[in-house]
Amino acid sequence: MSRPPLIVVFVAVLVIALGELGGATLSQLRPATARWAAARIVANPAAHGLSGSAEYDDEVRERTVFAVEAGLSFFHTHAEGMGLVLFFASTLVASAVHDGRARTALYALLTAGALFPLGYLAYALAVLEIGRDAGVELAERWVLTPLGVAAIVGLLGLAVAVARRPPGAENV
Repeated sequence: MSRPPLIVVFVAVLVIALGELGGATLSQLRPATARWAAARIVANPAAHGLSGSAEYDDEVRERTVFAVEAGLSFFHTHAEGMGLVLFFASTLVASAVHDGRARTALYALLTAGALFPLGYLAYALAVLEIGRDAGVELAERWVLTPLGVAAIVGLLGLAVAVARRPPGAENV
């Protein structure tokens, strides 16, 4: 059995470790994270549409802090999963795909796809800096969608490459 390039393995382990860090942030630092997010919202009132009305502003602040926490939560769970997907899929690429160009393309797509969870981190930060709706749109359009497409195309490419292997190639 062959192994994937060390950089691919490194990215897989790094993504898993970052996911664990996100989980620790959620569990141990939730009050501090909520305070920091609330302070960023107050520091950037125009982006969040704060009106000066305590009742309205409290609701906006709560929804935005919730969006930040949701982004961190999605980051945590997706990072742990995508790190493992990269590790196992790249091992399968190393073992089953013999065409060098196809193997390189699959490594690139799968590695980019494993970075998909960083889109949720971008989501959490963008929500704070440019507002909830604009932040979600930015993260979805420029980070989550391209990296998610890379992951899907990489996995589909791997499935096609494995399905097209000639009979008896599994013993090579």
